Amino acid sequence: MKILTQSAFSLYDLLIVLALASVGISVAVPSLAALQQKSERDALRNHLHVSLNHARLQAILNNTSVELCGSIDGATCSRDWSQGWRMHVMNTPEHVVLIQQHRGSATLKWAGFDSRIRFHSNGTSPSSNGRFFQCKGNDIAWQLILNRQGRVRLASPQEDLAEAHRC
Repeated sequence: MKILTQSAFSLYDLLIVLALASVGISVAVPSLAALQQKSERDALRNHLHVSLNHARLQAILNNTSVELCGSIDGATCSRDWSQGWRMHVMNTPEHVVLIQQHRGSATLKWAGFDSRIRFHSNGTSPSSNGRFFQCKGNDIAWQLILNRQGRVRLASPQEDLAEAHRC
């Protein structure tokens, strides 16, 4: 005759496991929120960097002037770049090349001579240098710097510290 034995967890064991799991989750959730915010900031920076390079390339390849401007609705230009931007051929604003809408909560700021960015057919920008930046509290999370030659670069951490007064 076989003797059957049963093994199971006691209520005490289950309560201990639940307590440890809840402590672990309460530690992990804020880290996940910070990771999500960082990912959103990085995605915005990368989309903007690609759009600026794309606008310059379109100007050179098509031998025309291309303009990038902030846009709230994708149809008209505005001074606010946080909701998105649009790219169009300079003398024909109805000839839209690209519309990039941003749905995140991150605020994007532009500090430059004009609220619009133009690229000539040779790839240069007629305005003085400018910078896009995004704040994280009282510090700058990142900056993209556009020079008169039309080149875009990511600012160094030292430059971010030096420009923190903008936040």
